[in-house]
Amino acid sequence: MPQLPLHVALAEAGHELTLVGRESAAAAAPAGVYRRIAAVPDRRAHFADAIAPLAPVDIEHELSVVERYFAGEAAQRAAASVSSELSGVDLVVCDEVDFGAMAAAQRAGVPVAVVAVIVSGALVRPNRLTGALEALRLELGMPMPIRPRGDLFVVPFAPTMRDPRFPAPDDAPWVRPEPGRDPRTEPYVVATLGTEFNTESGDLFDRILAALDGTGTPATVAVGRDLDPARFGPQPSHVRVEQYIDLDAALSRADIVLHHGGSGLFVRSVLGGAAQIVFPMGADQPFTAARVRDLGLGHVLDPLTASADAIAQAITNVRADQSVKRRVEALRLEALALPRPSTIVGRLEALAKTASCTPWCPRPRAGEPTIDVP
Repeated sequence: MPQLPLHVALAEAGHELTLVGRESAAAAAPAGVYRRIAAVPDRRAHFADAIAPLAPVDIEHELSVVERYFAGEAAQRAAASVSSELSGVDLVVCDEVDFGAMAAAQRAGVPVAVVAVIVSGALVRPNRLTGALEALRLELGMPMPIRPRGDLFVVPFAPTMRDPRFPAPDDAPWVRPEPGRDPRTEPYVVATLGTEFNTESGDLFDRILAALDGTGTPATVAVGRDLDPARFGPQPSHVRVEQYIDLDAALSRADIVLHHGGSGLFVRSVLGGAAQIVFPMGADQPFTAARVRDLGLGHVLDPLTASADAIAQAITNVRADQSVKRRVEALRLEALALPRPSTIVGRLEALAKTASCTPWCPRPRAGEPTIDVP
């Protein structure tokens, strides 16, 4: 979670944090950071036992999902969840697609720090959100426009990672992501398609497994909670198929990561010192894949058409390209050279002091200077 290092820094500075989030995320919350956890039901309540066919990437559709869903239905639910937790809160910290938390805080007169979670910056485009946020404003009875970048926009990624066509605000602080374990790369492949698109990936897992069979390189394929590894049949001794793995430990060993193009996997792969082979299927993935391609961090393959042979050849080519390794290491060092999240705590504290009660502002509970982190 890109926000976590900032949460830890706030807690270490003596602030009390309330986490408002999905049950699955709340269950993984580290001990000692949050005073209280308010869990809301997960959107996906049941495991999927089937893998849907792959569909062609439709970038316009993905952009419209942000407008129609994240700034619509999801925002209304989030606003209700967060509003009930705002009594006594001085600051809300949320991610850049949590428009409901932004709106709820703004309505209550609570300042908002928005944390970037889309590494490319290309999926959330404020100029496309005007209509959706106006509809949300009217739904919530707010007299003022919703600010989609809050009062402070924080970017926990290296500046080079972001697509220059979608810049962060000029006053945005850039802070170091969680560094993870020191790389000790060896010929080892990690493959994962995430926790959403793993069940929308057609036969891509089968093609990846066939490619790994032919490389002879040790590999682990993480298929996610929904899928039974046994469905993929017996594998050669150098290939393991698991539901879950310690991803940080695995990425610190791997020299190549095969993944769907999620922002989190992109950043963690760089910090682990691994090159990337990306199969973008939707959401922010096409934009992440473009950064992999443009920055020379690996290779991008079409998830619909890439054959097992093409995947195996891409692994061979990327592994042999020393310039990829150098570019990955340079980007890793750029990210690690950023200021620690603790360096902006004072700025957040100053922001919290600007809270001003509105007609919707809940009555504060005395003695509870809390920070809400949806």
